[in-house]
Amino acid sequence: MLKPIILSLAMLLQPCFAAITVVTENLPSFQYQNAQGVLVGTVVEEVTNALKKSGVEYTLSVNAWPISYNAALRDEKTCIFSIARLPSREDKFSWVAKLGNFTASFYSFKSQQVKIENLEQAKKYRIAVLKDNYSHVYLSEHGFNEQNQLILLDSFENIYDVLKSRRSSIDMVVLSDEQFNYELKKDKTLSLLKAIYKIPTDYQDLYFACNKNLESTTLEKLTNAFSSNQAK
Repeated sequence: MLKPIILSLAMLLQPCFAAITVVTENLPSFQYQNAQGVLVGTVVEEVTNALKKSGVEYTLSVNAWPISYNAALRDEKTCIFSIARLPSREDKFSWVAKLGNFTASFYSFKSQQVKIENLEQAKKYRIAVLKDNYSHVYLSEHGFNEQNQLILLDSFENIYDVLKSRRSSIDMVVLSDEQFNYELKKDKTLSLLKAIYKIPTDYQDLYFACNKNLESTTLEKLTNAFSSNQAK
């Protein structure tokens, strides 16, 4: 009887890796849902392979960015991709693995002939940004505010709709250059826009990150799995 009891105790003492929720957004071409609703993109295979290799059970949810971001910020069992690693976010998350990098620019209507050569000049204009997105955080850190310059929107789809319907109230929008080029292939009306100023920053790396209170053993398994994948 001793051996079965010892075996049972050993099984009970094995580490139990609680399921996590992994959240993301549609951000072409890094990750986005195709016409069939399947999540595809340049970072998706790396993320899903690492998650499988980690042995950690997970569910994957695609939401508007503010929903995904706040879920990862508040829920200790939630991870997120692809998120820009900004100084103001450094202590809010555990940064598991770098997935890629991106560039972002101010876009305006060609007909308006807006010209800016630095961020200070951009403060003269009304700028649409996605709430809690890289552009919102970055510009807020550089003196832009919602009273004078920033118009906060909930999704990139809203940004495009607003640009078309409220041209008189918005001068510019900040977009990922990759996303703009992707959307332009589907919506030719976006050809009315042009990039007028690329945001100058060293903080344009995209990461897989987790809530800072994620259980340490789970975090270690995720970190090791991503490191193993990227070492190949």
